[in-house]
Amino acid sequence: MTRMGVLLSVVLWAACTRISDLSSERYRVGVLFSLPDAPVVVLPMYADRKHQDDAKIAESVFYRSLTEMRPRMRQVSPSESRARVQEASLLPVLERLGKSVPFSEDEMADFHKLFGTPFFLQTALDEAATVEGATHVRIRGRLWDLEKGDILWEGTGESRGYLFLFFPTTPASLEKAAEVASRGLIRKLP
Repeated sequence: MTRMGVLLSVVLWAACTRISDLSSERYRVGVLFSLPDAPVVVLPMYADRKHQDDAKIAESVFYRSLTEMRPRMRQVSPSESRARVQEASLLPVLERLGKSVPFSEDEMADFHKLFGTPFFLQTALDEAATVEGATHVRIRGRLWDLEKGDILWEGTGESRGYLFLFFPTTPASLEKAAEVASRGLIRKLP
C-alpha cells in the first residue's frame, strides 16, 4: 500500500464513528463511594410515548453494558423487575415514579418487600433523536435507597455523534449512541 493509501485509510478510519460522551453526575448524597453488597434492582427504563420503541432498545443496551462493566454487582434485570411489579399490581406506581412523582411511605415499603433489597436503579430515556444531523441520546439514572426513602445518586448518560463525519454526514445508530450514553452513565455510578 502506498503512503497516500495508508494516509487515506487512517483519515477514513478516524472519520468513521465519532460519538461524544457528554455524561455527567448531578447529585450524590454524602460520601457514597461504591454500591453496597445488597442486590440492586434495575427497573424497566421509562420513556414518554414518543420514545417508547427507542426505550426498549436503550434498556437492552443499558443492561448489557451494566453487566459487562459491573460484573460483580448483583442485580435484578429490568425484565424480571417488570414481571414482579406487574404481578404485585404496582405498575401505576412504577409509571408515576418514571414521571418523577415521589414514592409514598407505603409504596416504598411495598417495593422493599417485593424485592427484598433497599436499592434500585431507575433509568429513563429522556432523548433519542437526530439533532443537527447527529444522533442524540440522553439517559437519566437514579439510585434509590428505599429504607431511607431517598435518592442516593443521580446522573445523566448522554451522547451525540455521527457514523461518518465527512459530507454527507450520517447519524450514528441508536444502538451505538445508546451504548456510549449507557457506558458514560455507568462509569459515573458510585
